[in-house]
Amino acid sequence: MEQIYALGITCIEFVQEWFSGSEWYFEIVNNLSNPHHLTEILFPLITVVDSVFGAQLLLCMAFGGWLTSLLKWCLQEDRPYWWVRETSYYNTLDRPELRQTLQTCETGPGSPSGHSGAAATIILLILMWTKHVMHDRQCYVFWWKYVMYPMSVFAMGSVVLSRMYIATHFPHQCLIGALLGSFLAPALCIYLSDPFVWRYGAHAKMNPRKVMSWHVLGSAATVIISVLAYFSLVLAGQDPQWTVRMAFRHCESPEQIHVSTTPVFSLVQCTGSLLGLALCVTPAIAEYRHYTKNRSLIMSAIATALTVFTFRYTLDNICKTNTFRFYATHFVASALKPMMLLRVVPAFAMWPFTAPKNKTE
Repeated sequence: MEQIYALGITCIEFVQEWFSGSEWYFEIVNNLSNPHHLTEILFPLITVVDSVFGAQLLLCMAFGGWLTSLLKWCLQEDRPYWWVRETSYYNTLDRPELRQTLQTCETGPGSPSGHSGAAATIILLILMWTKHVMHDRQCYVFWWKYVMYPMSVFAMGSVVLSRMYIATHFPHQCLIGALLGSFLAPALCIYLSDPFVWRYGAHAKMNPRKVMSWHVLGSAATVIISVLAYFSLVLAGQDPQWTVRMAFRHCESPEQIHVSTTPVFSLVQCTGSLLGLALCVTPAIAEYRHYTKNRSLIMSAIATALTVFTFRYTLDNICKTNTFRFYATHFVASALKPMMLLRVVPAFAMWPFTAPKNKTE
């Protein structure tokens, strides 16, 4: 791995030198591809207009984040900005000096890249959703592929370059993350989410409650696997949080280190979201699609904004000195948010239209 890391450092030096005046652009790209930001911002926005697409997005992001965090613990790879200062591969005089930015200080092992995986997932979901709209909504535009595909390649390339520019990932870590995200999006939607929501294939004859119970058991299994992975590392004599120490040791701006970049926080948030999805996602969410006439988008937007603000205010004001209470609160909030945004808020937005109909009946 030393030689692979050294080759990656050479690539990072080239990227930092070649794009030396583009730090502002890569900061924007990093913020847009941040899995935490995508879950906190993009997911609520999507649910305003399309609950099924929102559920698919959260499913891919949550399962992808969970799998990425476990793989990080399994692979135990370094990040460039601390490896280059720790390694004995270089002579003292020949040691490269990587530039650190305000976004460099991330914790957690380096492989696979969560940003690259999240970006690949979102890009594929958008392409799948656009294809669905073009073919099923009778508004086909023949040139959409010539616009969307090059934009997708450009966006994915920008994310990979941005992760290398801020020295948080080696090139091969970005590649692994992108491949993982590209696999999860179609696999989870085509073979898991769509057949259950639209009731076709093997799911057509199955009781939704029975399927939901299996989904709940699956989400519970992710929690159990996460706990077992953590304590397995402890029993093996390894500190699951060793990368946090590395980040504080080699980060030029330690105040930029955020808890959301740790594997433990990601596992708590992702497993909570998976449990919330398992409890609330049924074929009933197909009623809240973007083309539903009996639905107020204004009411949906206002209710969504109030819900997000309430969750954000609550999480910002919880006790941060008690570790168990901190993570337990985030887990519960992550489980409740899908229920609110995928079922309660859409039902509230449709209430003015369904009430007169029920009264007439």
